[in-house]
Amino acid sequence: MILKSVLFNIINSQQKLFFSREIGVEREINIDFEDENTQLIVINGIKRTGKSSFLFQLYKQNFQDVFYINFEHPGLYDFDQNDFFKLDEIITATGNSVLFFDEITEQKGWHSYVRQKLDEGFRVILTASNSEILNNEWALNLTGRYITKDLLPFSFDEFCTNYTIEKDEDAVLNYMKNGGFPAKQNTTNSDYLSQLFDDIVVREIGLRFGVRDLKSFKRLAIYLLLNVGELITGNQLKNTLGIKTTSTAVDYLSYLEAGFLMHYLPKFSYSTRKQMVNPRKVYVIDTGFVAASTFSVEGKVEQLLENLVFLKLRNLYTELYYFSEKNTCDFVAFGKDQVLEVVQVCSDLQQDNLEKELNGLYEAMDFFEFSRGTLVTMNQTDRFEKDGKVVDVVPFYAY
Repeated sequence: MILKSVLFNIINSQQKLFFSREIGVEREINIDFEDENTQLIVINGIKRTGKSSFLFQLYKQNFQDVFYINFEHPGLYDFDQNDFFKLDEIITATGNSVLFFDEITEQKGWHSYVRQKLDEGFRVILTASNSEILNNEWALNLTGRYITKDLLPFSFDEFCTNYTIEKDEDAVLNYMKNGGFPAKQNTTNSDYLSQLFDDIVVREIGLRFGVRDLKSFKRLAIYLLLNVGELITGNQLKNTLGIKTTSTAVDYLSYLEAGFLMHYLPKFSYSTRKQMVNPRKVYVIDTGFVAASTFSVEGKVEQLLENLVFLKLRNLYTELYYFSEKNTCDFVAFGKDQVLEVVQVCSDLQQDNLEKELNGLYEAMDFFEFSRGTLVTMNQTDRFEKDGKVVDVVPFYAY
């Protein structure tokens, strides 16, 4: 428990810091506050992606006044669910009807408290670092009353805006190496990303999910990091890394995904069962982690470019797959049950790999009866046509 006077002083201090922020780079997330279903907004994302800064942007762009509290403050370590009534008294005294709850999901009993505030007519915007927080009966009872938005590290466009640099091949290589974590842009600590990766894997994900063998868990995370764009299965990881059981390996994968660190792309199939049993391709939330672990992007440009395209598409579409029959196409993007994009990635298009890359695209385009595809490269521009189907070759910085 915590004294009301202590809680008040912490909140007062936090509010002063919050309202004195700079607005920073405007993030590429649109929220319609006129939509009646936005009574509760959940901003989800991995640690250090700038969720608090994004809250400030929402405040500046949409509200006259808000109530803000960050539950990660060390002074709130002793805060428990019995203290929510003290928080209620402080909120009531402010007269604010919009509540910003930063990382409230770390507090026991937060579900009930947020539901209470919604029932009282408040608009609540909260941040979280775990994609599974809404996978429960509480969330089902709020159907139609909330939306979720994922906040990733800076996109390539946001990265270039932040540094005020031209979008070209050098900028792409710079982005691959340094990644998009906003805090990374403001530090000279060369070990920042490797330390952040370790902290996220061990403390933010491993301990949260009660992983007992943290050494094996971290070894798996590093293996995935070094094999982005590759196909994986739980059984393969069990055998390769010496994990005790396939189910343990599968659990580890799910924890890393719930913590937003890793993403797994399924193979397209009209059968959900086949989607589940086929190998998935693995991608990391930020390519800077790969560079920090290998100390170089040389030799990994192909993998990292594919990872960058995945992250861009993930921001745009809710359904993504890879396509593989006779040939393979890296990405097929869906929206409203129809194909919206078919994309292949090849960092350096040469005469000896041209047929392979185009065949993968054309096969996917034929299968989905789609007339236009995109082949993303590092610096090449071209155009190919076959049987009325067009493939545009574009560099990533212009994609």
